[in-house]
Amino acid sequence: MAKQTFINLPEEKKNKIIKSLKKEFSRASLKDALVSNIVKEAGIPRGSFYQYFEDIEDSYYYVIEEYSNNIKKFLIEDLRNNNGDIILAYRHLYIYILDMIDNKNNKEYFEKIFLNMSYEVQSMFTPNFNDGLNLIINYVDCSKLNIASKFGLGYVLDIIESTMMNSIIKSYKRNLSREKNIEIFEKELALICVGVLKK
Repeated sequence: MAKQTFINLPEEKKNKIIKSLKKEFSRASLKDALVSNIVKEAGIPRGSFYQYFEDIEDSYYYVIEEYSNNIKKFLIEDLRNNNGDIILAYRHLYIYILDMIDNKNNKEYFEKIFLNMSYEVQSMFTPNFNDGLNLIINYVDCSKLNIASKFGLGYVLDIIESTMMNSIIKSYKRNLSREKNIEIFEKELALICVGVLKK
């Protein structure tokens, strides 16, 4: 996502560049964002930007990947702390993501991201993305679930994560309060737990 030149920068300079990326992506969607605004805000030459990232798209996904990694870490830690209870862990994760996107330093950035969400970006915000599934499965207590295999667990995680992302996107479009947002997700999660067919 980022070139080694960027990874090797001192933390202070790296953070300044990340801050300028977030500022530009708060102003504009990826297709409308400008490298000139980023380099001006960061106080770096235009050529340096291309020493750090392949292009503007690369820098966009780099910032998202940082949040994605934090989301995965949070979920896995929560699974460890709650004896592999996947439903409880996703309830906690949902609130963690809401806190992250409601933070005043992130609010405009995430609003732009979620209102212009692509499949690729949505996938990056879900812990199940890439190697995430294998990591998560190791910490889930499947004995509490009506699932015959770990393969089946992957489908359940897809459903939960799709529901979670859909709820967050809807909260922006409907301008829902935090409390209402959590209430709706809780109801959707409960439906996933019990299913919809009479037994």
